[in-house]
Amino acid sequence: MRFVVWSLIWGVSLFVGSAWCAAPNSLVGALTDAAADTGRSQFVRSVEHYEYKDSLQRDTPRGTVEGFMAAVYEQDYEKAAEYLDLRYLPEGMSAKRGAEYAKQLQLIIERNLWLDLGQLNDTPLGQDNDQLPAYRDLFGRVALQSDQIALYLQRVPSEGGTIWKVSNATVAKVPKLYENLGYGPVAEWFVNHVPEGRWFNVNLWEWSLVLAYLITAFMVMVPVTWIVKRVILLTKHELKEELAYIVAGPLRFLAAVLLVRAWVSHSSISPAAIEMIDTGFLLVSAIIWFGWSAMGIFHQGLKKRWKEQGKDQAASLLRPLTNFLRVIFVIMAVLLWLEHLGFNASAIIAGMGIGGIAIALASKQSIENFIGTITLYSAAPIKVGNLCKFGSISGTVEEIGLRCTQIRTLDRTLIHVPNAKLVEMEIENISQREKIRFKADIRLDYAVTTSEQLKAIVAEIKAMLEEHELVLKEPLRVTFKGFGLHGLQVNVLAYIGTKSFPTFQLASEELHLKIMDIVVKNGSRIVPVAPVALNNG
Repeated sequence: MRFVVWSLIWGVSLFVGSAWCAAPNSLVGALTDAAADTGRSQFVRSVEHYEYKDSLQRDTPRGTVEGFMAAVYEQDYEKAAEYLDLRYLPEGMSAKRGAEYAKQLQLIIERNLWLDLGQLNDTPLGQDNDQLPAYRDLFGRVALQSDQIALYLQRVPSEGGTIWKVSNATVAKVPKLYENLGYGPVAEWFVNHVPEGRWFNVNLWEWSLVLAYLITAFMVMVPVTWIVKRVILLTKHELKEELAYIVAGPLRFLAAVLLVRAWVSHSSISPAAIEMIDTGFLLVSAIIWFGWSAMGIFHQGLKKRWKEQGKDQAASLLRPLTNFLRVIFVIMAVLLWLEHLGFNASAIIAGMGIGGIAIALASKQSIENFIGTITLYSAAPIKVGNLCKFGSISGTVEEIGLRCTQIRTLDRTLIHVPNAKLVEMEIENISQREKIRFKADIRLDYAVTTSEQLKAIVAEIKAMLEEHELVLKEPLRVTFKGFGLHGLQVNVLAYIGTKSFPTFQLASEELHLKIMDIVVKNGSRIVPVAPVALNNG
């Protein structure tokens, strides 16, 4: 439940963020705007106008429609009724309900008609070549089932002359049009119970409806995804924990967003509100989160499979490769979203190219490290798990990243070496030895060693090495080197057939002890390189 609460808070913040990102639009789009300085919406003209004499600018067809849309935008429906011809209405309709008819006409226009005021005549005489009577002008058509309903303006008498109003024939059709093209029962409930007002040019009841959709979507998806998550955790799949996280996280959020979008597209929300709210920010965020997590699942699964096949080097390459693909995926998703919002993605990419040169100059060291990474993976002098010596550093390679390589030293500390520096080092890869050298230089005492004893010692040491199961037959040498300053020098050289250093240490210990036994058995004695005082007592 805590996840649901946080998701809802995040969703609301994203909706608000998307509203900030999108340009404020309404169905009179290019002809209206929100004046932020005053803190309330005001109607702003964007085309040249006739010098109106009527206080409500009803001198021309354009002025009437513009004034009507400004009045309903400000939710002043009593004023909006002044733009309707409420004379001679059919039975069942009354001029006293003019504000109600104005509100219904607003909905019909917002949901079904895009008004281009620039196409409406702005002279007192109206359009003269539209094959309509001189007192009547057409300002739009709406589709009703298989029929097209025309919306007319007409010139009516007024004090001091004539003015233009929405014709009474059109007003007479408003209730029927509203019944067929108006809000559904759900939207009607919000209209009747949410206070009037606008936020970012969208009615408060429309914001409330979308928020209700979001809450309902999570209430639907949380139990569904929880059941799927529990089923996955009961399986024996090796990646069940990762799959359960995707189902309970990004997949849940993506499904909820898609459900909200489906409801919004079939709801009674006006196209202007949909354009404002549904910028695609939530959907793109959900897709990026889901795609990012899905690539992580693919990475984990492929890494385990390759490790089982012994492809440790390829498995270690997966992490930087996955991160690279993730970055490309996020960039492509953001560019597509910006293209959807109306930005020129090609110009953005070109700008990124110019900016990329500056970034490249500023991140010279990072680029060198990246090239060093490519060198390490292509030449493969080291692999993850190798015991190596890097200059004065000895340790095990734990990870080869895009920027640096992590080395675990023999003291169990972790060192991060930049890859650009690492490729220039002399690297001794101890783990790639196919065998380990055993070397012993012994010195026998001049005073107690005869030539016969020396021959016997050399022969027995060689025989002992040949009989040992881990000592390789070739090369194997036990030789009397000569007369040293401190004793008779005997050199022993052999190779232990193992890659394991602990195994080598045990074998080396065993061989050294046997050499000592052979020397003592033949009546000789090993002397140190430098003379020491021996306490015979």
